Amino acid sequence: MREFFAAALYMALVLLAVLVAVPTEILPSDESVVGLLIGSAIGLTLAHWLAFRLAAHLTEEGGFAAQSAAREAAAQVAGGVGVAALAAVPFLPLDGETALTGALVVLAAMPALTGLAIARLRGRSWLSSLVTAAVVLLLAVVVVMVKEGLGH
Repeated sequence: MREFFAAALYMALVLLAVLVAVPTEILPSDESVVGLLIGSAIGLTLAHWLAFRLAAHLTEEGGFAAQSAAREAAAQVAGGVGVAALAAVPFLPLDGETALTGALVVLAAMPALTGLAIARLRGRSWLSSLVTAAVVLLLAVVVVMVKEGLGH
């Protein structure tokens, strides 16, 4: 679960920063934006998987072939690509800026939902979990603003 949530949160932050950088006055076609989302997710997930595989070879008996390493890699891929697929959903019924706004909302919700899920899994109360979700969302906004401010 840790690897799934980590990959999902990472992908949500990266894709959110990518979509924030898309100028709405020259918004590409819906198909191009979906391609950008899915392509970025697949490329980043594969890069993360490769880095994970190499690190597993260095740090675990049996390397990537170890059962725990294979489960962790599968969770990373599922988390990363799953978030990209969710971000692409608004482009099915909606068009242009409306779809882009929908994708931004979906991606912005991911860090908050991840924080909420983690807090609940750790046995925290609903109030404490909602505060955690708000703090995670705030931190995510700061990360995206820094990333956007640096021109990436």
